[in-house]
Amino acid sequence: MSEIRKQTEDGQQGTDNKLFRHIKAFFSGTVGVLKKNLRWKFLSLLVAVLVWVTIMNIDDPYITVTVPDVPVTSLNESVLQEQGKISDIESGRTVTLKVHAPSSIAEKLTARDFDAVADYRQMSLVYAVPIQVSVRRESPYNKEDIDITIESKDPEVMTLTLEDYTSETFRVDIQTVGEAAEGYYVSNMVVKPNLVQISGSEKQIDRIERVAVEVGTGQVKKSFERQAVLRAYDKNGYEIDASTIEFDTKEANVEVTVLPVKKILLLITTEGEPAYGYECTGIQHVPTEIMIAGKAEDLEEIYSMTIPFDISMQSKDYGAKLNIETYLNENYGGKYVLVDDEKYVTVTAYIEKLPTRDFKVSRDDISVVGLQEGYDLVYTTKSGINIKVLGREEELNKLTAQSLKLYIDVTDYGPGTYYVSVCSDTDAFVTVRTGTIGIKIIEAVNTFVVDDKGEEPDGEAVDEKEPEEAGNFEG
Repeated sequence: MSEIRKQTEDGQQGTDNKLFRHIKAFFSGTVGVLKKNLRWKFLSLLVAVLVWVTIMNIDDPYITVTVPDVPVTSLNESVLQEQGKISDIESGRTVTLKVHAPSSIAEKLTARDFDAVADYRQMSLVYAVPIQVSVRRESPYNKEDIDITIESKDPEVMTLTLEDYTSETFRVDIQTVGEAAEGYYVSNMVVKPNLVQISGSEKQIDRIERVAVEVGTGQVKKSFERQAVLRAYDKNGYEIDASTIEFDTKEANVEVTVLPVKKILLLITTEGEPAYGYECTGIQHVPTEIMIAGKAEDLEEIYSMTIPFDISMQSKDYGAKLNIETYLNENYGGKYVLVDDEKYVTVTAYIEKLPTRDFKVSRDDISVVGLQEGYDLVYTTKSGINIKVLGREEELNKLTAQSLKLYIDVTDYGPGTYYVSVCSDTDAFVTVRTGTIGIKIIEAVNTFVVDDKGEEPDGEAVDEKEPEEAGNFEG
């Protein structure tokens, strides 16, 4: 068995050796053929290339190339506007061309070498306008000896959708780009015109959310004026293609005022009085400083601004927001501009109920003011009266009936019986609640005067009678 296997392997090896010899002989012969006359063969190849190049330069064969994205210009759109219509292009804004031209030119052709137009006067009943293409007059290849053929165009027509033509007026906003230099503020911007009329299809006009001009204000330090292009934007902030709408003016003039800035103190002062028996014990506000802008000479005159805060009739802590910008405009004649984004100051007044104390006051502690000559005043209130005083504890502790400086004013009173208010002229920081006391005004008793002769004048003496005393009354 092993001998048979050995004979088989020897036979296989012999076959492989024989095949290898044949392959080697083939390649050896081929290389020999290639090496034979090698110089002449290389020269023949070179001549063939030169002949081919010569033929190409002499004949310049025609080839077909593709020229994409040639823009299509619309002509005679007024035909639609005269009918109260306007078109919206569905397809055919650009066209792709197949152009047949000499190879030396064809490979250089671009969209700028062609004019593509769609004349609306040729519009079909299905709102399709044929697209006509020609070599542009300004193209360097528009010559009589150069034959350029438009083999095809895609698409062949411009497809339109007709809509009602309309116009609408929009306010012009100003959109700044960049921040003013440090220490300066763009205080005011004026655009002229501030209104613009835009015409177009209802669909396009309805898309317009706002109209604005863009002005660069980066690092500016002084006021300036410039022209800016009007742009329309949709509700998402995207610019609307200006070719789909028509502005009655394309540019606007923008005047930008730039002013220096200054930080000043913001103060709050109270106005009015809290409810009776209450006092304001303190006040807080935020912010305590604000940034304003103005002319340099005006800024030198101001260091703080005080805003009044009305606390009239308040009986508990009271807070409010006051408009800083409004107060600045109304009280400084427009000399200053608020720079801060926050336009309000938050104010809180703390209101507390005052302690009270009763003072028993006798009639001797009350002064009389304004009693007319020839009259006497007597009190009909038998005893003293109570006077209620409100104030801080430390102030109340200092008070006496005499320091209240109580008085009654009878300037306008004639003879008769009255209840009059008891007032106070105290210097203490307290509130005295008005009391009343009964009085009677009578004619003064005649007194006898001895003349120079030592005689009494004629006349009867009037007996002085005490009026009936009224009951007790506490103010």
